[in-house]
Amino acid sequence: MAVWAFTATAGAQSLDPAVAGQWTPVQNWPYSAVHTHLLPTGKVMFFSEFADGDNPTLWDPQTNVITALPKAGYNIFCAGHAFLPDGRLLVAGGHITDDSGLPYATIFNPFTNTWTRLPNMNAGRWYPTVTTLPNGEMLVIGGAKEDTSKNLIPQVWQPSKNAWRNLTGASLELMYYPWMFAAPNGKQLMAGYWKPARFLSTDGTGSWTTGPRTQYANSRNAGSAAMYDEGKVIITGGDNPPTNNVEVIDLNAANPVWRTVAPMKYVRRQHNSTLLPDGTVLVTGGHSGPGVDNPRFPRFETELWNPTTETWSELAPSSAYRGYHSTTLLLPDGRVLSAGSRGIRTMQVFSPPYLFKGTRPTITAAPASVAYGEKFQVTTPNAAAISKVSWIRLGSVTHAFDENQRFQWLKFTAGNGVLTVTAPTSANGAPPGHYMLFLLNANRVPSVSKIIRIGGGTSTSDPTDPPPNSGFTAVAFGAEWKYDDRNVDPGPGWTSPTFDDSSWKKGPGQLGYGDGDEATVLTATTPRQPSVYFRHKFMLHGMVDAATLKVLYDDGVVVWLNGTQVFSKLVDNIAHSAYAQGSSVDNAISEGPIPGARFVMGENTLAVMVKQANATSSDISFDLELKVVTEEDAHSSLLLESPNGGETLRPGNVQTLQWMTHGAGINTVQLQFSPNNGKDWTTVKTGIPNTGFYDWTVPHTETSAGLLRIADSARSDVSDQTDGVFTISASPKFQAIAFGEYWKFDDRNVDPGSAWTSLAFNDSAWRSGPGKLGYGVGDEHTMLNKTNPSQPTLYFRKKLTLVDAIRSASIRVTHDDGVAIWVNGKPVYSRYMDNGFAHGVFASGILKDPITSTATFDGAPFVVGENIIAVMVKQANGESHDAAFDLELNLEAK
Repeated sequence: MAVWAFTATAGAQSLDPAVAGQWTPVQNWPYSAVHTHLLPTGKVMFFSEFADGDNPTLWDPQTNVITALPKAGYNIFCAGHAFLPDGRLLVAGGHITDDSGLPYATIFNPFTNTWTRLPNMNAGRWYPTVTTLPNGEMLVIGGAKEDTSKNLIPQVWQPSKNAWRNLTGASLELMYYPWMFAAPNGKQLMAGYWKPARFLSTDGTGSWTTGPRTQYANSRNAGSAAMYDEGKVIITGGDNPPTNNVEVIDLNAANPVWRTVAPMKYVRRQHNSTLLPDGTVLVTGGHSGPGVDNPRFPRFETELWNPTTETWSELAPSSAYRGYHSTTLLLPDGRVLSAGSRGIRTMQVFSPPYLFKGTRPTITAAPASVAYGEKFQVTTPNAAAISKVSWIRLGSVTHAFDENQRFQWLKFTAGNGVLTVTAPTSANGAPPGHYMLFLLNANRVPSVSKIIRIGGGTSTSDPTDPPPNSGFTAVAFGAEWKYDDRNVDPGPGWTSPTFDDSSWKKGPGQLGYGDGDEATVLTATTPRQPSVYFRHKFMLHGMVDAATLKVLYDDGVVVWLNGTQVFSKLVDNIAHSAYAQGSSVDNAISEGPIPGARFVMGENTLAVMVKQANATSSDISFDLELKVVTEEDAHSSLLLESPNGGETLRPGNVQTLQWMTHGAGINTVQLQFSPNNGKDWTTVKTGIPNTGFYDWTVPHTETSAGLLRIADSARSDVSDQTDGVFTISASPKFQAIAFGEYWKFDDRNVDPGSAWTSLAFNDSAWRSGPGKLGYGVGDEHTMLNKTNPSQPTLYFRKKLTLVDAIRSASIRVTHDDGVAIWVNGKPVYSRYMDNGFAHGVFASGILKDPITSTATFDGAPFVVGENIIAVMVKQANGESHDAAFDLELNLEAK
């Protein structure tokens, strides 16, 4: 049953820190904290986004000192990460451009502040997830490859072998940053954000089994998930538009199922979930509007979930927007760091209410490491007062998901000035690594933690110097190439970008035969074919200043870029039947520059010919790496989100445009409109501030082929337009409200008074959320509060601006049970409302399931200008288990 703790909400409004907690003022940081990690040293390492990606930075929570760290040597933005058992951080993947990832992996040692490069992964990974396995190995899963296709093959990093193991039996296309957790059964749970959960076995070549499906009707993209107790997972919010739906699962049950619990008070996406020492779950940030990132609908409110009562309470609000690219992190002293968001270089720290409820217990001594099942001693002068002992794995968070945190209660006995604590017996419940140990008194006030390692060992790898930072990698060693090894001349046009290579085979580098180190083995003809051909396409979103090509080959090689030859070794005749000028050493590597002018914005094509030295050559080899240095804003891009095609707009109406910016350097944008599917463009406005929103007055140009285009005011090549055409129509009949739009609502079981249907009524305290709204059915975008007994009446309001006088109106209203509708205070429709409209009375009819009723009425209640639609939904009785509301309004102008 959904229950809301309104007493705590009232406390939050009083801002008593013992009830609501307290935020520090906003503080500037040098970079946006997009990837944030609590190190075993107690300090925080973070790194940023886009061109700032390889600027790792260290923050000391105790001294508030910021320190620059050594660079990883490539752009680690959009990587996945989790801690190895010895406390080092594995960072897998990185950023080439949007949806295009690097195959690199590296380890950061927090004890020496050094980076160690690992062997490349099987291919690039952009938005992957890293999970520490119970055996101390590291699972890397998901993400996008260099060519923007999904990386289907999970991999396991084996520290003891310094090598990757491919889980070829578990090939599966996944969402970005899947929510992975080590489960009690020894498998890895993928909890979302898709509806069917799955379990991954990492034994052998790996395998998937289907798990229970979530109850929520849609995908939870940009929601959040956390393992709040051993084997127990909570998933919150997400979807577009967002939901406040919450579900939990207990993996310890014989037949685990997802179960819907009380919703958050606010619909959210791009928020973060943080485990606290007292076992509660803190939810911060995000937004409640449509789109990927929407600062117009910020969620400053802080919410706290109590797993014992499964209820939510509202705490003190933050004062900075934290949406896409924001992070939160539990600190060793029990405070919570909140930082980042796209382009936002600030942070705040939250002190939860437990820090204002009296003296804190203290830990005077505890071991640095323990074994599984070990009974270990924790010295404390407060031993007799300790009621609970918890520990939480160190956080490593990005993109609304912490890939490392998990919570456990530990068993203990109290002695004279000492606690004897029992470490977890199973690595399935507590994967090896570092945890923050907290002691809590009867008021659930936690101590400052002691960081303790369970399982694992110390690092034995010697760090290597990171490679020089010479731009980003557009094509990496190990990338996938199309190839033709048939000993057939492909003709003179094979280097052209337009050449049809659809019949060619494909495989990852290194490609070749005869050496035994090939990832893709080519055909060896007899006599040996003189020439083998390779092609690879890649995307660039900026102008190139300089580029460096590094080629592994045996024996001769020629490289073309977009049809122009840019590199050659040991080849003086490019005819198919000609051999190389001589023999190279095995796996020779040569490099050279490529002029920036040879590249184009968008798709580029590399074509490579590798030649044998003679007809009896025993081996051939090829692989290639291309690094490019672009202009300062080369990673910048725009994405027009709304409108995006298919809409019908009305002349004179104000349409809110929404777009996303990736990267930096875009200060203002220009807007253009085409009435004829892009044949002609007119400029609507230049110099629009790059806020992501603009209110556009729809022109009086009727068309069924309208397009909008938005571009960087300084660079027209950084642009985007609607994916499909929209319609501008002055037809008298038009849709004024669609199903799924946002409504203000009041579900508090409080009579709002007689004026609530009027335009002048103040509904600023009401919450808002997208339809469908209700509870108990399972398909709600916005779950409402359900009282016990069920409240008789729910209230909804929506403002509507009209530019025409209205002749007639028709509605479709989804409801359960009774419904009544007012326009500007005048009643226009009701059903099952024979008992009257008083707050405390119930509906006169009962529905088993929601229905959609239709009606038409005269347009006289509408006015030119601002209107208010007010809707009352009534339950049939106090035992009713569900409620539902959504509405569509179609109007005919005079």
